[in-house]
Amino acid sequence: MSAERKAFRVVVFPFRMAWFLILIANFLVASAGCFLVAFFVAYGIALVFLYAFLPPEWTKALWQWAADLYTRSSLFKAATIAFFTLLFSAILRFWPAREPVADAAREREITRLNDDLVAARRQDALRSRLRA
Repeated sequence: MSAERKAFRVVVFPFRMAWFLILIANFLVASAGCFLVAFFVAYGIALVFLYAFLPPEWTKALWQWAADLYTRSSLFKAATIAFFTLLFSAILRFWPAREPVADAAREREITRLNDDLVAARRQDALRSRLRA
């Protein structure tokens, strides 16, 4: 029995290691995404703080820093585009607003038409069985 357990451990160990490496990779990707969002939120908070409490020159300096970084760094450019794409895709999901009453009526109509189609197919199948 002990030899069987050792053989089982030898076979299972590479799979466990591979799974552990996949978990580490997923953690790194997820943490990088969270850092990306956190950095942009912090940047937005910094801009709001600068607009509200500090002189306009400081705000212009921060905007200029971001514009320079955007032109120099392709990673920052990709992160900015990805962030705003995710932001606007979440916003555009609810815009233009849909009417729930009209959506419910359309769903009921689609369900009724689907039920009618299923009933017609069943009747056609029953007729073809009776003829044969």
